[in-house]
Amino acid sequence: MKQLLSSFILLALIFSCKNQEEKKPEKPQVQIKEINLPPVTNDMINKMLMEVDYIDYIFHNLPISVSQDEKESINSNIVFIKNEAVSSIPANCKPIGRKFYNIKGETYLSADIYFGEGCAVYIFLDGEKPVYANKMTEQGIVFYNNIIATGKKQ
Repeated sequence: MKQLLSSFILLALIFSCKNQEEKKPEKPQVQIKEINLPPVTNDMINKMLMEVDYIDYIFHNLPISVSQDEKESINSNIVFIKNEAVSSIPANCKPIGRKFYNIKGETYLSADIYFGEGCAVYIFLDGEKPVYANKMTEQGIVFYNNIIATGKKQ
């Protein structure tokens, strides 16, 4: 009887281990952070295209900063702002830096640049308070990938 009971327990353990091995790991679910902010208005974009004369970037984890003072480069950069609202971003998407749009020495707008895999968003600020959120264009994504690559080389 003991031998039968021992055999039964041994078989139960073998099948139990086999069933655990066959279970496929679940994909981790991406946490989403909801954003309830309007996009920057067309009037604001037009004002920026007409009047911004200097753009300055400060990156949090890159050993570089970037400034632009040529009007053609500034306007090319402003159109990285996609005319599309953002409803949510992955919770693990963090800002890589801050961008300042200046007119005659004064900051007109500033934005945190949220950038990473599956994430390319500008969160515009009034002081430190988020007030607008826009998606980024493909040209903007290419620009930031190049900036990051350059920063990592230094």
